[in-house]
Amino acid sequence: MILTAFAALSLTASPAEGLEPPFQELLAAAAAENDEAVFVSAVNLLALTQSAERIAAGAGRLSDRHAILARRALGLPVAPVTPVPPPAMVAVDAELQDAAEENALTSSVEPFWIAAPTSAVLLLTQAESDLWAGKVRLGVRADSGDTDRLDYTLGLDAERELVGWGFETSVIYSYSEVDDNVGRDELILKARGEREAGERWTLFTNTEWERDQVSGFDWTGFMGIGAGYRALQRDKAEWTIRAAPGVRYISEVGNGVYYEGAFDLLSDVEVQLSETMRLEAETRLLASNSARADQLFKLNTDLGDLWSLEVRYRYRYEFDPEPGFEAGDSRTDLALVREF
Repeated sequence: MILTAFAALSLTASPAEGLEPPFQELLAAAAAENDEAVFVSAVNLLALTQSAERIAAGAGRLSDRHAILARRALGLPVAPVTPVPPPAMVAVDAELQDAAEENALTSSVEPFWIAAPTSAVLLLTQAESDLWAGKVRLGVRADSGDTDRLDYTLGLDAERELVGWGFETSVIYSYSEVDDNVGRDELILKARGEREAGERWTLFTNTEWERDQVSGFDWTGFMGIGAGYRALQRDKAEWTIRAAPGVRYISEVGNGVYYEGAFDLLSDVEVQLSETMRLEAETRLLASNSARADQLFKLNTDLGDLWSLEVRYRYRYEFDPEPGFEAGDSRTDLALVREF
């Protein structure tokens, strides 16, 4: 029923208009893999939220072959389709070609303002990076509790090994509109630097920042320094426990910003269920004057070398909820993930 409701919410434009830019880019990234299975998987995922005609029109902008693959996967009649790129795209392509030719004549070394965007594009589309590893996800979210709604989500997880340290960060953005009004505009940022302190022990610093217009605060955050212990280390299973004293800061509507001492307890479990499927479970207790507990489950299924399908379920319990808000709140995410 969730997928049916989201499909009805997403079909707000005429099929002839094709896909919106984020979905068109996702389809183009799947096509760039030159793997029919990956492209068909992306088409089937988009079919959960977009009409078959819009997806077929988007595939037609890529090539005749991709249009035929999409129409077959969607059960549409296969007919000759001529890719018609939007006028704006043609103009941009012409400008980029002119700029490239001019740059080739003037210098054999690309300046930073050209090399940096090029590296970013290669990182996202071709998964080329010697320093970073991570995931980019595009999906939908269903909430229940304080608010029942469906949202678009965009996320980024990145990790980098440093000298003696490891660094990882996560960014998740959720957005939706209800009756032409913003229904959800949520941003969650997390970062952790961790250093080995023995065979099983680690030392780390942790910080996070969260803005959620649906909750009773403008934004909240936490900063802490602590230690971790690897309680289990197996080929297909790992369990790590972390603890960090720190400071929690909260900005409440009409009450300004205030700070309070906090203690963060975290349990991370990772299990490789099969060659293509893995399960992660994260249990967290943030003890403070306004304490809360979170339980997160992530199930990831590989669709190829770089693509995967991820399902997330999170339950949060506020021990002292704001007036008018429920103590418990749950959310479910379904996303297509690109690894790099």
